[in-house]
Amino acid sequence: MELKEYQRRVLTVFDAYLDAVTTWRAKARKIILANKDETDRDLIRPVPDFPAKAWDAMRSRGLLPACRAEVPYSSHKDAIGHNVPSVCLKIPTGGGKTLLATSCISQLMGKYVERQTGMVLWIVPNEAIYSQTVKQLKNRDHPYRQMLDRAAAGRVKILEKDSPLCRQDVDTHLCILVLMLQSAGRQSKETLRVFRDRGNVVGFFPNESDAGAHALLAQEVINLDRYEDELGLGPIIKDSLGNVLRFLRPIVIVDEGHKAYSTIAINTVYGFNPRFVLELSATPKDRPRDTPPRFANWLVDVRGIELAEEEMIKVPLNVKINPGSDWRNCLRESLDHLNRLQQQAEDLIADTARYIRPIMLVQVERTGADQRDAGFIHAEDAREFLLTAGLTEAQIAIKTSETNDLHAPENMDLLHPSCQVRVIITKQALQEGWDCPFAYVLCALGANHNLAAMTQLVGRILRQPHAAKTGVQGLDECHVFCLHDRTRDVVEGIKRGLESDGMADLALTITEGGDSSGARQETRTLRRRDSFADLRIFLPKVVWAGGSRLRPLDYEQDVLAGVDWAALDMAELAGRIPLDVREAHSHVTRITVTDGAEGEFFAADSAQEVVEAATFDPVHATRMVTDLIPNPWIARAKVQEFLGGLLAKGFTEERLGHLSSYLIEEMRRFLSVKRDALTESYFKEQVRTGMIQFRLRIDDHSHDWQMPFELETELPESARKACRTDGNPIQKSVFAPVYEDDFNRDELEFACYLDEKKALHWWHRNVVRAGQYSLQGWRRNKVYPDFIFAMSIADGQEKVFVIETKGDQLSGNLDSEYKRKLLHLMADNYHQGRASEAGRLEIQIGKKTSIACDLVLMSEWKTHGWE
Repeated sequence: MELKEYQRRVLTVFDAYLDAVTTWRAKARKIILANKDETDRDLIRPVPDFPAKAWDAMRSRGLLPACRAEVPYSSHKDAIGHNVPSVCLKIPTGGGKTLLATSCISQLMGKYVERQTGMVLWIVPNEAIYSQTVKQLKNRDHPYRQMLDRAAAGRVKILEKDSPLCRQDVDTHLCILVLMLQSAGRQSKETLRVFRDRGNVVGFFPNESDAGAHALLAQEVINLDRYEDELGLGPIIKDSLGNVLRFLRPIVIVDEGHKAYSTIAINTVYGFNPRFVLELSATPKDRPRDTPPRFANWLVDVRGIELAEEEMIKVPLNVKINPGSDWRNCLRESLDHLNRLQQQAEDLIADTARYIRPIMLVQVERTGADQRDAGFIHAEDAREFLLTAGLTEAQIAIKTSETNDLHAPENMDLLHPSCQVRVIITKQALQEGWDCPFAYVLCALGANHNLAAMTQLVGRILRQPHAAKTGVQGLDECHVFCLHDRTRDVVEGIKRGLESDGMADLALTITEGGDSSGARQETRTLRRRDSFADLRIFLPKVVWAGGSRLRPLDYEQDVLAGVDWAALDMAELAGRIPLDVREAHSHVTRITVTDGAEGEFFAADSAQEVVEAATFDPVHATRMVTDLIPNPWIARAKVQEFLGGLLAKGFTEERLGHLSSYLIEEMRRFLSVKRDALTESYFKEQVRTGMIQFRLRIDDHSHDWQMPFELETELPESARKACRTDGNPIQKSVFAPVYEDDFNRDELEFACYLDEKKALHWWHRNVVRAGQYSLQGWRRNKVYPDFIFAMSIADGQEKVFVIETKGDQLSGNLDSEYKRKLLHLMADNYHQGRASEAGRLEIQIGKKTSIACDLVLMSEWKTHGWE
């Protein structure tokens, strides 16, 4: 699965934190060992809180969210007293939290735990999310499971609280135990299965007859549940799942982490003696009034706008208020709009073969069998109306606490073309944990009596099918029809719903409509300044000239498809793998109980290789690399070529099996680098031969990008306007006014610097949005330069600059270097057509104007020679 740009950023930051926390953990361990041998107590050194030290290192590097710069790190300890790294990924609803969690597990096991086997405890807040998570992780064809399989060479076990568990499972597999938070709660532990002694958890604790070993273990892990000493023989540790978790010290993933901030929940999570706690939340919670205060440790802050830019969600959200008292009119209007979307979807599949079946959610006031005549809008009333309006029984599903039509076999996969469901009627059963990108329309018939329930359903219609826009306006937006008396109350309620889904920054993408279509209303328009009102500004696009006519370059069709995979020599990779390579996940360290004579109650045996039989599965390996080599036949051949090279080098099949995870990761790393090198080489060759062109054609602008004459803004007129450093308003931007909220701090400083330059003619802030300027290179994602501006240079010449700005902390990383190389390549190969007609108000191309493309670090722009 190809990660989105913000997801790659999250994993990069997470990896940086793992580097920092691993470094500081090593320092803390050194001090602990030194203190152990120190006889003079005055020379005992304090052991640092290594997670907090790592956090300070991240803060000093500017890698933490700027909005939390002043929030202190909240330290956590487990029940034994170990410092526990605890971080939170703030990801909005629909942002791929589960995908990021599985990626982080891979990084954690390899870099922090330093082996690929062990226990991960995955805590979820409710039944819906529990069922969805277990289903996805158990499905070997699902990207989440494939991510885990890749990390552990296919040796993954997905466990539930009643699953059998033995020591060998944990020693030889990556075990993912999924639990609901209430199942692990401590209020009534004696009645909870997690803490019950049971017969299918074996091999973790001493034999019952070895009372001394039990006593030593109870002293070392002080929070293990035990049977009371009634016969004077000492405590006996219970064979419970809860005790096993405390003993193993698992990695803990807390899904919807904001629900785990009560004192009981926090004590429960850290009572499992975790090695590392990773929270996933759209709206992390702080508890500043606690003693001591508790704050969520935001490692990253992904905003809703980033999801919108990556086409993950449908925006804007169109709201149609029906103030009447007849709910049937509101439902009829909603159904009419759903039918229009269905027609658009049918046209889409005819044109592109892309299947979408728009679904409407209908929120009613009552669902119980004995509540139909109580004067409220009932689920059966809505169902009968829809049947009368022309829908069939199979197209309507009811989801309530009593009835769940979505569990019918034909409705289990709502995205499958064989499923007929077009309408789902509910009260609030879909509020959390339910995900269907085909949900486009929310008809809220119960908003007058329960506005809060309606706002909580908003998040269910936000996800964009296939995480890619269709180009059809109705199918790229979502729609709310609401039976309510006051428009303002509904809009404010929906904004609160967006905030609860972690997308407060998108609250302004709500548009209010009064017509029955529910179509998008015009947002506020920004126009050009009078001095630029007639200026026609064109920039060259990257185009493909290989056919009968020019067209925009397509990465899949024109770049990736042209790569000669035969040139990829897997023998090179096989030659890099040393015969004596040792991979951490193929070893197990066993901890045994001692008599404590030397001050230690546990002794660690030397690491031993896992003796479980294993084989290298070429089919599994092929599946793991098909996102890099899209043709599965070529991918399979390259895997076999790699395998053959290793066998010829002297590796045995058994040895390859034990190294599966390592070999697949090395192969992915190699293929990723080589793919980019091959696509770069192919791209440059096509540029050299003229098949790929970066050319401005003044006599025919059909293939050029033209700067629009109007822009839409979602900011209110009262938003704060940007000013120069001298306090005067911005004067040379193409569009006016300019708002501070459209920039981050560094970008605003750069814009003000430009505006004050005497040689500057005009400047434009380019954003990642349809209609803005972008360059397609030899990687899949387009590059959207941050600024476009024109300046006078020597001898009356004019130069147009296309600039991508980057923070200094990103200097030298692969993404920054790729953008720099692409921009330089395009500038070096820029050509122009014939000169423009005299007297026209447009950029003069030819002798008067040139184009420069570059990537500039924030620390460089003040000293950059703009010439």
